[in-house]
Amino acid sequence: MSVGVGIVGYGAQFSMGKHHSDSVKATEGLELAGIYDIEPERRTAAREEQGVAVFDSYEGLVAELSIGLVVLVTPHDTHAPLSIQASRAGKHVMTEKAMCLNTKEADSMIAAAKEAGKTLTVYQNRRWDGDFLTVKMVLESGAVGRVFQVESSVNGWWYPAGWRGIRACGGGMLYDWGAHLVDQIVQLILPAMPKIVFAVSHAGAHDVDIETQSTVTVLFDNGVSAEIDVGCMSHIARPRWLIRGDKAAFHMPDWKHATLKDQGGEVQIGVEEDRWADLYKNLSRHLNYGEELAVKPEQSRTVMAVIDAAFASAETGKSVAIGND
Repeated sequence: MSVGVGIVGYGAQFSMGKHHSDSVKATEGLELAGIYDIEPERRTAAREEQGVAVFDSYEGLVAELSIGLVVLVTPHDTHAPLSIQASRAGKHVMTEKAMCLNTKEADSMIAAAKEAGKTLTVYQNRRWDGDFLTVKMVLESGAVGRVFQVESSVNGWWYPAGWRGIRACGGGMLYDWGAHLVDQIVQLILPAMPKIVFAVSHAGAHDVDIETQSTVTVLFDNGVSAEIDVGCMSHIARPRWLIRGDKAAFHMPDWKHATLKDQGGEVQIGVEEDRWADLYKNLSRHLNYGEELAVKPEQSRTVMAVIDAAFASAETGKSVAIGND
């Protein structure tokens, strides 16, 4: 038996609606049952490319009895209201990252899903990126020793097109790449939790009303410090990863090359392959057989707490303490 899936948002940008549709079709235990997009031409494209029912309204999709899971591939500011509506209609929900705009919205989404007795998760697919899997492997091996500092960066020069360049829609570097990098670092440093955040943001280089560069320092309650650097206005990129421990340091200048250096010298580390399909496989096994959910909504709430604190810190110029209750 398969769980019917409804995709909301077949948008052209990065073809993410098509990516999710294709991923559902490739996952045992899931069946693509319908698609909705606000734009008629995208609904036409979905019908032609996927060969499934295409709905003229969101209400029609969430009312469809054959759909048990709703996947939201929509601008960040729509995630909370659409997720809550789907939960109240008795559907499981997966949102694209960022989960929503803030922890208040995250709490409302989590409460709605719990009240309905349904699953809520977030598409934190970059937990299955090859670079991140390599970082996890190296740290778990103990080769770095006791980690005391982590740097993670995705920056360069590009134009934040479409709604990603509009603040009201949840555009900006913290909601975009920041949501991925915060999630990755929180997963690396668990069970320690983020405690204090200090952030500096800049706007400029592109004609958009979002922050185009943010550098966020997060202090965890075990003393580890992490720096997350995301931006689209840098002509020279920082290293993808730099992790320092009391035994060695790990360095990735880009996505495909890695080295480990200690007192004995420097060695090349093979980089793992991406395994994005594992996220949908886990979700299918969770819904069909009760396997533990890999991306729990409470984990994505922690990401939103860090982002909330980063925005507040960048605005005030002061460090912001966050709670983890």
